[in-house]
Amino acid sequence: MGTVENKKEVWQYFFEKPKKNYNKYMFEMVEYPDYLMYDNEKVDSYKGKWNEFFGNDNDIFLEIGCGSGNFTVGNAEKFKDRNYIALELRFKRLVLGARKSQKRHLKNILFIRKRGETVLEFIGENEISGMYINFPDPWEGEEHKRLINKELFERMDIILKKGGKLYFKTDHQQYYEDVLELLKEIDGYEVVYHTDDLHNTEKAAENIKTEFEQLFLSKHNMNIKYVEIEKK
Repeated sequence: MGTVENKKEVWQYFFEKPKKNYNKYMFEMVEYPDYLMYDNEKVDSYKGKWNEFFGNDNDIFLEIGCGSGNFTVGNAEKFKDRNYIALELRFKRLVLGARKSQKRHLKNILFIRKRGETVLEFIGENEISGMYINFPDPWEGEEHKRLINKELFERMDIILKKGGKLYFKTDHQQYYEDVLELLKEIDGYEVVYHTDDLHNTEKAAENIKTEFEQLFLSKHNMNIKYVEIEKK
């Protein structure tokens, strides 16, 4: 449990000088040291050594942009023989994810406040067995800002084990189609499964829904697109 002093000082990890008002969840992050890491220096120190953090040699899976953690927590609860690292930037979402993990007494999950583009700073060579990207911003009109691009696969070349997969879900038809087209230009990777209607496939039963996915399905009658991409 973080001390009051620690809570007062936590702003220094995110801002160069103090502010008048802070997001209350920023201070709450201190309360979950076993489930949440926000100190960049500490995070980076585990590069290539995440199995030491988890205390086992189990496969490690990474989710980029985890929201408040429903998907990764669900996976960690279902697959106790795997380790999960979930990246998110928003304080509230990180705290909610950590709370869910603590409530379930999970030992195989960690939330980190980091951008997905920085994975090479804290993930070592061939250190992860799979990566999840669920409902990333499609950046309509500014597609060059998308998370899934050639540079992502260059990073995956380093951190993803041979035979490891990228799992991608989206509600955006054009993003789905563009990713399939992109893979035609990327060497060393193969689309091993794709569908434009995930919830009407054999994979629906094993699918763990994200918060966004649950909300989207309850309000809109649109299909969820899904792609599995394997590193050869």
